[in-house]
Amino acid sequence: MTQDQDRDLIRALGEDLQPVKPIPRLRKALVAVIATWVAVVLASWAWAGFRPDGLTALYSSGSVVFVVAALAVVGGAGLVASLAAAVPGRERLAWGALLTGLLSAAAAAGFGTFLVVAVPGHEPGAPVAAHFSCLTRACGVGLVPALVVAIFAARAAPYRPLVIVLGAAAGAAALGAVAAQATCPFGDPVHLMLGHILAPVAGALVLTLPLLVAMRRLPRPGGAGG
Repeated sequence: MTQDQDRDLIRALGEDLQPVKPIPRLRKALVAVIATWVAVVLASWAWAGFRPDGLTALYSSGSVVFVVAALAVVGGAGLVASLAAAVPGRERLAWGALLTGLLSAAAAAGFGTFLVVAVPGHEPGAPVAAHFSCLTRACGVGLVPALVVAIFAARAAPYRPLVIVLGAAAGAAALGAVAAQATCPFGDPVHLMLGHILAPVAGALVLTLPLLVAMRRLPRPGGAGG
């Protein structure tokens, strides 16, 4: 092949190339997710009604404080792991965040189980409807932030979309359960377990499929970022 043919071939190959659009930097994506979560939380409080007794239960019960703190770590770690998993070269951060989230979830589940088994019921327990109400609120609050993660991941064209969506769904629902505490007057151990600690599981079950479908239907331009 002559030099002129080489140049013609290179020119033909380059004619159909589209400019590469870099994906947003990881920290900017995380800020966007957190800002979205705050906005959705404020909207949910305005819609459902802010209950000061929910915060009173938080301040007066060390058990509730521990559960809320553990769920906050689970939520933050899950979102960081999902975002990092979508960016090449951030595997260490993704695995570290995933391990942190799993350990925090195990701690919350173990503590909740201990409370249910070992602590006698000294206050009226929450009705079954309250468990579903808090789980529904947690998933509802987590849907939009998780969708922001899916949009970011779609732009990054990830290799493991299911793993990313699972982490986003579970993490966002965990943060939704944290926000639900401000509208929840119940602090008995059974409700903490069924209505709050299980929120990441409920989020993974309820939100994963719609988020995965949404991410696959979003445009997925090539890009690079960190």
